[in-house]
Amino acid sequence: MEPAGVSSRPGTAAPDTGVPATVTAPSASGGVSAPGQSLPPNPPPSSRFDVPATLESKKVNVKFGPGFELRSDDDEYILQFHNLTQFEYRGYEQGGHQTERDSFLIPRQWWMFSGRMTKPIGYFLSFANGFDTISMLDVFLDFDFDPRFRVRAGRFKTPFTYEFLVDPIQGLIQPERSVFFNNFGQNRDEGVMGFGRLFNKTVDYAAGVFNGNRNGYVANTDSKFVSAFINWKPFNNAEGSALENFNVGGSVFGGTNDNLPFPQVLRTIVPTSGNSVAGVPFLAFNNNVREVGPMTFWDLHAAWFYRRLAVIGEWASGTQDYALNNRLSYRTSLPIDAFYVQAGYLLTGETRSGLGIVKPLHPFNLNPDKFGLGAWELTGRYQHLDIGQQVFSQGLSDPNLWANRLFITDLGFNWHVNQYVKFMFDWEHSEFNNPVFTNVGQSSKTNDLFLARIQLYF
Repeated sequence: MEPAGVSSRPGTAAPDTGVPATVTAPSASGGVSAPGQSLPPNPPPSSRFDVPATLESKKVNVKFGPGFELRSDDDEYILQFHNLTQFEYRGYEQGGHQTERDSFLIPRQWWMFSGRMTKPIGYFLSFANGFDTISMLDVFLDFDFDPRFRVRAGRFKTPFTYEFLVDPIQGLIQPERSVFFNNFGQNRDEGVMGFGRLFNKTVDYAAGVFNGNRNGYVANTDSKFVSAFINWKPFNNAEGSALENFNVGGSVFGGTNDNLPFPQVLRTIVPTSGNSVAGVPFLAFNNNVREVGPMTFWDLHAAWFYRRLAVIGEWASGTQDYALNNRLSYRTSLPIDAFYVQAGYLLTGETRSGLGIVKPLHPFNLNPDKFGLGAWELTGRYQHLDIGQQVFSQGLSDPNLWANRLFITDLGFNWHVNQYVKFMFDWEHSEFNNPVFTNVGQSSKTNDLFLARIQLYF
């Protein structure tokens, strides 16, 4: 007698499932292969032939931290799984807005799989739920034959700005990256990149060719974008020096556009993929505007990490061409200029060499034998963004509704409960050079956001 719900005829669907039954083939070990194989089945692997390839049997070691890891005894094969969960509340002092809402949000839920298939070849795959969108975040292969020159191919973080390429999202001092990067940075893209470390580990570089679609998946034009990054740690080998973890460098990216503005609406604290209720809009391009022609941005950075202190600053500038749909041959080269300075200071004595997960000296524990309050960190950031007046004078946006210059101040603190759980509390005050639209008949020159976030990362 067959179990309930299982069809007795090959190739038919099982009741209630609608899923075609699969034909299974013997595996190399003489058993039955997993479902999902081809139909009809391919010839089984055999040691007498090179194709189909036989599977290797490896002993593995299992460990936790960071993430769950399976590693073969000979270190040829690695599989890691990481998880990032962020849950937060964003509340605005200026309520009743049409353009943003006080909200509980899930800005990020990421599942990450990484490792290598033989020592020279690495892989990374991640899926993300951000606010209300699920997407494939990263998928790439690394070819690591020499640390001085490695190759990455797929969709990944492009080499533009220190805060994006170097600083991991789970280790940021502030909850989100700068207003310049979130609105004008290249973000992730598909392409090929060479990168490596030179001169006795004092210089890191990366340069690649990409589709040029900001945080996109397909190319908008035949032309390709070029991005490049360099970072110099002149005292990297002076162990114990106050400047051991001092960084300086820059980056650039550019190409030719032909697409709708992306993002169409610029916001204070939302990545390009973010939901419209989660950040304050300060400028919206008119519906008849396109990005047409060259776009070039450059960035200079400096970062210093010394004992408990972290200080990072970047200055970014460049131009992007726009045109109106009825006058595509007449282009406006719009200048953009921005900078930010941010700092974090660990009050409880932990030291740092960069941004990343903090391991508290005394993780939070109320047991008298293991009493601890975790790690506490004061944070602050000041940033400025200036978009050329041409955005209004050339009809790209409405000066009666929007601003082209803003100043943002962040003050807050982080509580690292242990190395896996972190609370972030941030007050963000934004000032606009023009009143910005908030609701029908309403506008405001300032905005105050209060953000509280809990993060789990392993």
